[in-house]
Amino acid sequence: MITDTIHAHMRDIQSTKIKSLISKATTVEPTDTLSHVISKITKDNSYDVFYLKDKNVLSTNIRALLNAKNINDMKVEPFLYSIPHVTQNDSVQKVANIITHYRIREVPVVDKNRIIGVVTAKRIIKLLSSKDNKWIKANLIYTQNPITVPADESISNARRIMTTKRIDHLPVMNQGKIKQVLTSYHILQSIMPSEKQSRNSMIARTEHALELKIGNTGSTRIPQCLANDDLNKIINSMLKADTTCCLVNLHDTLQGIITFRDILGLLASKLETPIPLYIVGMPEDQQNVNLISSKFGKTLKDYNKFIQRYMKLEFQ
Repeated sequence: MITDTIHAHMRDIQSTKIKSLISKATTVEPTDTLSHVISKITKDNSYDVFYLKDKNVLSTNIRALLNAKNINDMKVEPFLYSIPHVTQNDSVQKVANIITHYRIREVPVVDKNRIIGVVTAKRIIKLLSSKDNKWIKANLIYTQNPITVPADESISNARRIMTTKRIDHLPVMNQGKIKQVLTSYHILQSIMPSEKQSRNSMIARTEHALELKIGNTGSTRIPQCLANDDLNKIINSMLKADTTCCLVNLHDTLQGIITFRDILGLLASKLETPIPLYIVGMPEDQQNVNLISSKFGKTLKDYNKFIQRYMKLEFQ
């Protein structure tokens, strides 16, 4: 199976210790206002923020903050949720598992009850680019038929799609063609009020911004590729354009989209079973992930034994 071949090819990357991949984390306090948190995100060019409570790491991110109201006064605490963390001696594969399961881009690294940094999806992508991945094609990893929005759609509806579908990229259609990609960051910036505004004018401005049409909002610097383009070419184009996605086209028709998460899925854990097993669509709770994986593995093992017994009886 091609998935087994890819998994074997990525084994050295998967087992790499993350110590050399750590970068600065964006940390917050529960009492920080949303406007202060968003300013930190913008300044640090980050996606996720973190807070250490006792021995647990709490986090939120750009997509989660899209539903925020009263940004200047509201605290970030209600948006914080528990998330797994790693240590310096953990592997790239463990980080990739957390990123793909939780749909985030940064995983916190904790040492001696202190957040010492993060490992980002982008840093792992750069590590992947050092390998010869030219035999891995876009059609093996891209998300087919991605959700799109017309340019005359409201920002509010785009926000609803992102938060309900848990996605960060929306290709924008204009006269039958993709003109740009709207991201969760674009929406967050569009509803960010000025700190000089009064509370009433701030709420009014946010509501007005949400009802505006998408129009030209978004990025036009999105790399594009064909379904048979190789992974090295795709990664290099994304890094050069400093974007988190690549559009897969055929004759000016959108076929799919490749995000950091799609690429890191190549590093996802494989269950050791007699039959290769990959599970997608896992819940956010890591304990539930382990439970589901264990049950699927046991069920598959029992089924495999049944089939083997049946085949022996059938052909005796």
